[in-house]
Amino acid sequence: MIGIGKYKVDIDHMFFKGEAVFEIEFKNNNYEFEIEIDNADFDMDVTITEFEEDDDTLDAKATVAILPGKEIDIHLTFDDDGCNGYLKIPFVGKIKIKDAVKI
Repeated sequence: MIGIGKYKVDIDHMFFKGEAVFEIEFKNNNYEFEIEIDNADFDMDVTITEFEEDDDTLDAKATVAILPGKEIDIHLTFDDDGCNGYLKIPFVGKIKIKDAVKI
C-alpha cells in the first residue's frame, strides 16, 4: 500500500482551475479515492477497478458514476510528503497532478 492519506493540489486545466483535495484509502484489499473539488457542488467517489503498485508509483483504472461505462486512468508517483502524476478522464482529457501536498 502506497500513498495512503489526504492531498491538496492546484489544478490548471481548460475545464477547471482551482484547488482539489483527494483522499486515498486502502480497504478490503482495494484502493479507494475520493475527490473534493473547490467551488463544485459535488464530491466525486472514484471506484477503483484494478491497480498496480511499483515501488513508489500507483497505476489504476477506475470508474465514476457521472461517466457510466467509461474508464479513468490514474498514475501517481509518491514521495515523502506529496505526489505527482495525472488522471486521464474521458471527455475531459489529462489532468496533471503536480506538486500535490499531503495534508
